[in-house]
Order: sequence, then C-alpha cells, then structure tokens
Amino acid sequence: MKLTWRSVLIAGMGVFTDGYNLYSLSLVIYSISNFIRLNNVTSGLLVAGSYFGAAISALIFGLISDFQGRKRMYGIDVTLMTIGAFLQAFSQNYGELFFSRLLLGMGIGADYVLSPVIVAENADKDKRGKAMVITFAVMWGLGAVVAAFVTQISYFLPASLGWRMVLGLGAIPALSVILARRKLSETLLFLSKVKPDIKELNKLKSDGVDLKVNVDESSFLIRLIKSMRFIIIAAILWVLYDIYSSTFAIYGPITIAHNLGLSPIMFTYVAQFFAGIPGQLICIFLVDRIGRRKLIVLGYAGVALWLVMYSLLLINPFIFGLPKTSTLEGTGAVLGFSFYMLNYLFSAMGPASIIGSGMIAPELSFTKVRATSQAISVAVDRAASATVISLFPSLVNIVGLGVMVGIYASAVDRAASATVISLFPSLVNIVGLGVMVGIYASVALISSLIVMFFVPETRTRELDFITEGGRSKIN
Repeated sequence: MKLTWRSVLIAGMGVFTDGYNLYSLSLVIYSISNFIRLNNVTSGLLVAGSYFGAAISALIFGLISDFQGRKRMYGIDVTLMTIGAFLQAFSQNYGELFFSRLLLGMGIGADYVLSPVIVAENADKDKRGKAMVITFAVMWGLGAVVAAFVTQISYFLPASLGWRMVLGLGAIPALSVILARRKLSETLLFLSKVKPDIKELNKLKSDGVDLKVNVDESSFLIRLIKSMRFIIIAAILWVLYDIYSSTFAIYGPITIAHNLGLSPIMFTYVAQFFAGIPGQLICIFLVDRIGRRKLIVLGYAGVALWLVMYSLLLINPFIFGLPKTSTLEGTGAVLGFSFYMLNYLFSAMGPASIIGSGMIAPELSFTKVRATSQAISVAVDRAASATVISLFPSLVNIVGLGVMVGIYASAVDRAASATVISLFPSLVNIVGLGVMVGIYASVALISSLIVMFFVPETRTRELDFITEGGRSKIN
C-alpha cells in the first residue's frame, strides 16, 4: 500500500535525526570540553539531557495523541528536534547547551512514540514488520554513520567551530520533514477504531482506501489495564536491550578499536557496514516470514554465544592458545574483533532491529491506548538510561575503571589520541571488562527467555486482535 511506504519515508527521516543527534554528542563531547567546562557530573548530565527530555515528552505526547489523534501531534516532534539541534550550535555555556539537549530530547521522545505507532497503524499486516525495521533500525543506524562522517569532516575546521557544525547540522533532516508530517493523514486504525473523521475518511477514499469504521466502545482505562502486561514486558525488554547495547558499546568498541589501531569512527564504519547493515537486511527479509519471536530468540542466542567467547578471551586468552597479557594484541585482537562483529551481526538480525526499534508495545496494545502504551515503554527506558548515563562517569571512577566515556570521546579527537592510547592500558582492568562482557551475555539470555515465554507472535496478525480479551489469541 502506498500509504505504508509514505509513512515509512516520513517517519524514517525523524528516526535518522534521532540516530544522528544521539550519536553525534558522544563523538564531539571531548572537543566541547575544551570550550565549555565539564566535569564527571556535568558531562554525564549533558549526555543524559536528551534522555531526560525524551522521558518527559513521551508521556505527554502519548496521552494527547491517544485522545486527539496522531496527526495532531505529528510534526511538533521534529520541530522540537530542529530547534534543539540548531540551538546547540550557538550555545555559549553549559546551561544553554544542556537546555538545547533537553529540548532536542523532548522531540526525540515524542518521535519514539508517534513514529512507531503511525507506521504500525498504516502498514499492511504482512509488511508491518519490514516497514518498522526499515523505519527505525536502518534509518537510526544511517543517522549514526552520517554523524561519524560529519565529525570526520569537522576535523578540517577550527576546533571551536567543528563541534558546533556537527551538532547544528542535526537540524537539517528534521527540518526536511516538518511540513510532510503536518500534511500526513490520520492513521487508518485511529480513524476506524477511536475517532472517525468524515473529512479524513473521504480523503482516504479518494486515494483508493475504503476504510470500515468499527469504533472501540471500551473505556481508555480498561484498554490500558488489558494492555499493561505487554507494556511492562516491552519496557523491561527495552531496558535490558539498552543495558546490553549501550553499555557494551562504550567498553567493547574502544577496547577493540584501540587494539586494532582503529579510531572509534573507523570502527563505527566497519561494524555498521559489515555487521549492522547485513544483520538488518536479514531481519527485513525474515521478520514477516518467520516472525519476531524466532528472530529475537535466535539473535540473542548468537549474542550470548559470541559475548561468552569474547569474555573468555578477555579473562583467559590461554583457552584460545594465546598468552595471557594485559591487552589483546595481534591474533588476540583479531579474534576479539571477530567475536564482537558476530555478536553485532546477530543483534542486528533480531534484538536491535525489533526490540531496539520499539516494535513490541505498538503491536501488542490496543489502538485506543497504543500511543500511551508506547509512551510508558519509552519513558521507562529513557529514564533508566538517563540515570545510568548521568551517574556513569562518576561510578566508573569509584570502581577504578577510569573515565571510559571521556576516553571514548577523546579517542575521536586525533590530537588526544596519542595520550589516550598511552594511558589506556593502565586505565582499563581487562579482567573486570571480561566479567562485564559475561554479564552482558547473561542479559541477552534473560531477554531471550522473556520473549520465549511472555511475548506472543505478531507476524501477519491484525493489530487489536492480538490482545483481544486481555490475552494472546495466537500460538
């Protein structure tokens, strides 16, 4: 259906903006610290600012869009993102930059609610999974890659201008779809199930969409209560996914990139193009054929396997016939790189593309409360992530692991690379890192079990019928 792919294109550009803006700060935060005074607390809060904003706005936009319609709020999200991203480039002090990130995050939080709901409600049932994966997993990853590319270009500019350009350019993709989002029709399911609008229905009919109206007479509260079990599951799975993906992304790539002599930006390119995108393509091909559950379980099984292998390599390289040293070098570095890439591939095949795309709550909740359900899931995840991120720089110092976030950002700046590399071995406890990677493997296994026992399959099923009566009607 034409409406499916139009929704994907318009929603996807907002998600691209999310990926660009959330990733770009980690690449330039060291450069920012040369012009705006930062310490462990303020740097953590700055990175977490967009997450706090997202948690707040998600709930507001979710509730309003369930009562007033998705169209009413769509476009406001990217407007907030545009303003927030643009203001970053002109921030003169910490307060201004933090406010810009908070505003940007409010737009991102709203988009995390509205875009999955709109794509899900407009998509054909046999193409819904594919449409959602393309909209979120693929477009977010492309946004992150473009952020890395723009950061490389910024090296040719004066340091005081480079970081401002990187952050400010995040306004362009969001700006490009403001008008398109405001003109997008109300979703098919909202019109048929919640609030029919004659003008909208006639407009759809003129486009060849003859929609049958079947208004859900149940109250908002009843539908929310009946959806709550899946809302809680979706939130837990998303938080666990972020624990695995976000935290491991800080420790894993910089260790591996350093050992291979790669910059974090170059490592980003390699990981995305040789594991991330291939995994996403596999997911796109299979998600509507074999289903979400099988892909998540298979993906997490692969993640757990390769993280255990990487953990063992870090703890005791002798298992693989290698000498035990303080750092992985040569064959050990290549082996660690291979384990990480395989972990990343399996993650992109399922968990990252499905759970990380926020697909679970929209597919497992009723139309009447779908935006609120997604909003609760987003708010819980963003609030948890914000708390961890804001505390992380201080906590890692307390446990003696060093300022890893600062190191990660510093390594991006070529002028500081030599210092970072020389200090890196003394700042990282390899044994501790190996244990942490093992913990991430257990998180993957726990998530896999939750999906196996508590998440119904939604492949080719009409929304609303999945949870009708408060329970799954599918096997």
